[in-house]
Amino acid sequence: MGQASLWDDYYDGDYYTPTYTPRKSKGGWKSKYGGSGWSKSSWSSFSYTWDYGSADNNDDLFVKDPTNYLTPTAAEIRKKTHAPKQTSIDTIKELARICYFKMIDEREYVAEKYADYDSLSESEQGEYQQKKALYDSIFEQFIPGFSPLEQAISIYLKLKGQSTREEREDGEDEKNEIDMTKRLDFDRQLYCDPTINEQLDLNELSKERKMEIMNHLSLVGQFGSEFKVEKEISEKIVANSDQYSTMIMRDYSQIHMMNLMQRVYPNFRSKFLTKDLIVNVPVDRKEQVQKIIILLDYSGSMHEDEKQIWVNAILIDRFRYVMKGEAEVFFSYFVDESEDLEFQHIKDRDDVIKFWQTFSNEPNGGGTAIGDIVEYVANEVTNGTLHNLDVNLSEEKPEILIINDGQDSVGTNAFPYKVNAVSLMQFSDELKDLCLATEGKQIEITYDLETFAYSKEAGKQQLKA
Repeated sequence: MGQASLWDDYYDGDYYTPTYTPRKSKGGWKSKYGGSGWSKSSWSSFSYTWDYGSADNNDDLFVKDPTNYLTPTAAEIRKKTHAPKQTSIDTIKELARICYFKMIDEREYVAEKYADYDSLSESEQGEYQQKKALYDSIFEQFIPGFSPLEQAISIYLKLKGQSTREEREDGEDEKNEIDMTKRLDFDRQLYCDPTINEQLDLNELSKERKMEIMNHLSLVGQFGSEFKVEKEISEKIVANSDQYSTMIMRDYSQIHMMNLMQRVYPNFRSKFLTKDLIVNVPVDRKEQVQKIIILLDYSGSMHEDEKQIWVNAILIDRFRYVMKGEAEVFFSYFVDESEDLEFQHIKDRDDVIKFWQTFSNEPNGGGTAIGDIVEYVANEVTNGTLHNLDVNLSEEKPEILIINDGQDSVGTNAFPYKVNAVSLMQFSDELKDLCLATEGKQIEITYDLETFAYSKEAGKQQLKA
């Protein structure tokens, strides 16, 4: 199937982005913070205050206007990524046009006003060379995304430089935000993973900010490996079973289980005497998937899109293992009272789908009591219960994973057993010390998309995507 037909399958040739509608919370958390719904009111406020009716001026774009493709507007771009600067918006527009030209294999894309290289000023020639080199390279490589705009945003996020939050808010560092010389290198396996892409379409924020979450997932994969998800497989040799395992011979009585081809080996006698033969042994095989308790901060300070995008990326990464049958997740929001906990048991693909149908990205609770909540949950596990769920995890002692923004006090001197934590945008040394004391780990994520892992054995390490 050719490239063009792939696009036709997804979009039938129509690249118009739907107009924005306000988000409405679904489902409910029974606590006082949500009433019958996830948020205090039925309808949330608009995430953006941009003028959707304003016209865009595309006259100065480096890439010519395609005949059969409508260039995304600034409003559509701002809906899908944080790009407040006009230079960034213009770059994304140019990239969207390039990705469309890539789709139809049209390599003559330079706008007429920039076509005469010799007539350009010195600074314009330098910009021409950088853009031409970058845009030409796009035709030769894999670019993730199901529309030209999504592909453009994925490229933009890859090129985006690191600037502080203050610089972004003040509009500074305009020229250095995009690094045109940066190499594009996308992990095809990650971006094409069906367990990720299916989840992205189940949540409104994930669907709107799909490429930002995808960009974060490469980092989540790095610090996610700090909290390894491993399915435990145990085998017990039995007298009779329809399951067999290949292993080294342990006893001469197993000679009848040997592959007969080994008899023709010239050194068969010596291998037999040293029990260095391969046998197929009947076994009773049991698989035990990893259990993870996830506690998500529901305080009002978590109500930032930058934090919620990270929340979705982390949950999508953990649920990948659930959909593969390698883990089970017990999830609840938390604030300051244990009675407000309400755990959901997510054990398979159907449970993941149900979870995203009721999940809220609009936390509005008060302060949190991390220490009290962790102690309560740990005691529940020890006693063979888990609050509202009839489940006994006392033999497995699942690891607890806290996702918070580090603004709240922890309020305890020690955790009962192993606890891991991911702190978004703000960091708590107190929480870090308590995690490390239980042989757990703490992950710090900054506004600049830097991630640091803290562990007792390795200290502080910066993680790279």
